[in-house]
Amino acid sequence: MNGFSLYLHIPYCFHRCPYCDFNTYAVSKVPEKEYTEALLAELDYWATTPEWRGRPVNTIYFGGGTPSLFSSPAIRKVLVAITRLFPINDKAEISLEANPGSVTIDSLTGYREAGVNRISFGSQSFNMSTLKQLGRMHAPEQTCASVENARSAGFSNISLDMIYAVPEQTVSDLRRDLEQTLALEPAHVSAYGLTIEKGTPFYTRFKSGSLILPDDDVILEMMRELDDCLDRHGLKRYEISNYATEGREARHNLAYWNGDDYLGLGAGAHSFYRSSKASASRWSNFALPEKYMKQTVASGRAQSWQDKLDQHDLMFEFFFLGLRKAAGISGRDFAQRFGIDMFEVFTLPIEAMTERELLRLEGDVLCLTAKGLPLADSVIENFLHSSDRLKKSIRKPQQPLAKQGEPAASTDEILSA
Repeated sequence: MNGFSLYLHIPYCFHRCPYCDFNTYAVSKVPEKEYTEALLAELDYWATTPEWRGRPVNTIYFGGGTPSLFSSPAIRKVLVAITRLFPINDKAEISLEANPGSVTIDSLTGYREAGVNRISFGSQSFNMSTLKQLGRMHAPEQTCASVENARSAGFSNISLDMIYAVPEQTVSDLRRDLEQTLALEPAHVSAYGLTIEKGTPFYTRFKSGSLILPDDDVILEMMRELDDCLDRHGLKRYEISNYATEGREARHNLAYWNGDDYLGLGAGAHSFYRSSKASASRWSNFALPEKYMKQTVASGRAQSWQDKLDQHDLMFEFFFLGLRKAAGISGRDFAQRFGIDMFEVFTLPIEAMTERELLRLEGDVLCLTAKGLPLADSVIENFLHSSDRLKKSIRKPQQPLAKQGEPAASTDEILSA
């Protein structure tokens, strides 16, 4: 059977950052026991369904929120249940997100012994002023200590997150962040330009004029600095916001961008199951943790909505999710999946974007150019509005999807990514 990816959402934080619009909740005490039991009940339910029963798990990802607020025994309990219910790929990537201020050498050792083999630290910056701007609660030295402790605990696959284009941040500030990031020798770096999302404190400040982002020219220079510096140190861009040393690409996130099946557990987590070349389903759990736990304990599932996708939806998503990858998308892969020529479906936008040198065509592979990369949103807009047929193929989900790390699954999320 084809394998799938398993995502487990832990929505709790001790503090909610002012830029965050993920499905997260600030609490003084994490209900670890109750939430873990809900995850186990949901696992038991889905393991009996025909969509997932007996299928091997290729990747497991604990995202949030702050998964590192859960103890290593709780993470171990979940992983033991997954192993009992599903065959696990021998080389499965098992990731856990962690805040530098919420881990110790003991907790990291516990996670590693439980089976976690990849850890992703939300370092964001090594500049205390930038961290304060972002509302982060840790200090730069805690990131350094956490990486050192992770290596001592046996982790070799370590990822660091960065946020750039922060108010008052300069290109020189970013260079210093890069220097300190690279000094820790991570296998993977995720570098996200700050985006202002509706419903966040940053959005309110931005609309009032009290939050001012760097100029576009400065942001473009930052993007070039990121590319050049990380590339010189062996971290190659493989997706719009992600860089890795050879063989250390995030296989879980690649599963999203490749359009593979994934099962999401936890409050607000969403799932994708492709039943044929022409149809698929997407659904999401209740976002509120209390409602999620109540429903799951009662029935084993907490599904809040489900949406059906037809072949046009799937072609659209395969195309644009694939364009996120530096490797782009292959016409042959598209034809194998859908039985139709990609260049017939998207003739006009492909011609227009290649003529403007925003996309390049190498054989049957289409990908963003260096010129098109910072204009990815505009490229997508051109494809979106290129034909009435594409417009009609986009169907709105019944309610907004809760984000989970970087799964860009819905059309709305693709366009805002």
